[in-house]
Amino acid sequence: MDIDGYFDKFMLYMSLNRGLSKNTINGYARDLRDFVGFFSKKKLNAENLFLYIGQNLSNNYKTSTINRKLSAIRSFIKFISRYETLDFSYKDIKNRKYSKKPPNYISFDKIKQAFGKDRDGLIVLLIYASGLRVSELCELRISNLFFDSGFVRVYGKGKKERVVPIDLHTLDLIKEYIKTDRQKYAKQHSSDFLFLSKKGEKLTRQAVWKIIKKRFLKFGIDMYPHMLRHLFATHMIENGASLRSVQEMLGHESITTTQIYTDISDNALENEFHRLEILE
Repeated sequence: MDIDGYFDKFMLYMSLNRGLSKNTINGYARDLRDFVGFFSKKKLNAENLFLYIGQNLSNNYKTSTINRKLSAIRSFIKFISRYETLDFSYKDIKNRKYSKKPPNYISFDKIKQAFGKDRDGLIVLLIYASGLRVSELCELRISNLFFDSGFVRVYGKGKKERVVPIDLHTLDLIKEYIKTDRQKYAKQHSSDFLFLSKKGEKLTRQAVWKIIKKRFLKFGIDMYPHMLRHLFATHMIENGASLRSVQEMLGHESITTTQIYTDISDNALENEFHRLEILE
């Protein structure tokens, strides 16, 4: 079996037929690289497959990473099964069970310290006010903002479009930023991406990560973009938002993914209760 050839065909298929982002495609490639290398020297059968999972994955990665790699392997095996007869099914490859630890809880009063009218402060504010993914924030264009209606149009995973409401005060700050601070970065070649680098180009995910990290370190808080998205959802639920509405705003396909935020909120409430008991 030419597994390298199947890998090339699989990556081409994923690029052309699944509507996945470049980052997602690259993620599949990274997760399958070791697998392809292993089976370029061994026969792809059930015995060797579970030898690979037991030795190469279980001994080297944490559970969440193993499950991500297993997901990529299942997709790849399913693709190969179209052309080859295997002695196992992709359905035989099961995820590892683990208890997902909720992210740390940080109060709104601490988060709002990092808000601001400048570019970096608005990046923090917008992620917290909308729950956008970093990739979605980087791709956000001025033409996707509807200032009078109070919402933004977002293109998420698989280029799926969703509409996210934003409070008018935040949009007013963004409108002012576009007229003032954004002009410092805008160049002749700049498109209408909302947030630009100093070279007048679209911000990268790494740049946003560094901006948020640096912004919060001023206040002694270790923060990263996805944690800010978690906290947006947690605080929404604390303030009475339904799981379904939070699911739609976050762009989750399954409501079970959103379910973790009720656990975070409950844990935070319990911790606060015990803190007050101590103070009494």
